[in-house]
Amino acid sequence: MQLAFISPGCALCCQILSVFGIVFLVALGFLFTAEVEELVGSTEDPVNPKEVGRACFLAAAIYAGFFFCCSCQQMVRQNDARRARRL
Repeated sequence: MQLAFISPGCALCCQILSVFGIVFLVALGFLFTAEVEELVGSTEDPVNPKEVGRACFLAAAIYAGFFFCCSCQQMVRQNDARRARRL
C-alpha cells in the first residue's frame, strides 16, 4: 500500500503556499478582531468584524491542516527513498 499520494513537487508547493496563507490570514484575523479603522471604517465593510476575524482564523487552521498533510507526504517520500537505498 502506497501512503504517498501527492507528488514531492506538489507537496512542497502546497507547503510554501500554506505558510504564506497562514501568516496572511492570521494577520488579517488579528486586525479584524482588533477592529482596525482601515478595515472596518467605511460603509462597505463587514457589519461584525469579530466574526470576520474568527473566519480568518478558521481559514488559517484549514491551511495548517494542508501544511501538516503535505509535510507528512514529504516525510513518507523521504522514508521510502531511504528504504529504497538500503535495498
